[in-house]
Amino acid sequence: MSACEGASPEPAGTEFEAVASEVAALCDEAIASGRIDALSDGALGQIFASAVRLYVAKAETGAKLRPFARNVAVTPTEVAIAAMAMLDAAGIELFELGLWETMTSIRPARQSLAEQGVGHHEH
Repeated sequence: MSACEGASPEPAGTEFEAVASEVAALCDEAIASGRIDALSDGALGQIFASAVRLYVAKAETGAKLRPFARNVAVTPTEVAIAAMAMLDAAGIELFELGLWETMTSIRPARQSLAEQGVGHHEH
């Protein structure tokens, strides 16, 4: 019997949290040290795309999600730059995003923040 046989596997959620913490620490360290070029653009894109797909998959189940962890500070400028990059990569114009918003009820962050009493801007 091998060492792996009979041992219970680590729960996926625990493993995911550990990997997320490790990736976050690597990113924060690269930014703080000014060594962002040490992390490959391809790997960053892979992580970014996977996180977006998982977020959407959870949102489509009706989960009320926040896009950022409570202890993570993301500036409005960072959000705008990332959002514009995603729109460009997907070939979506800003006005099309506005149209899409009127055709869907999937707004997990707005629902989550509203329930917690966190203000948001109404259009």
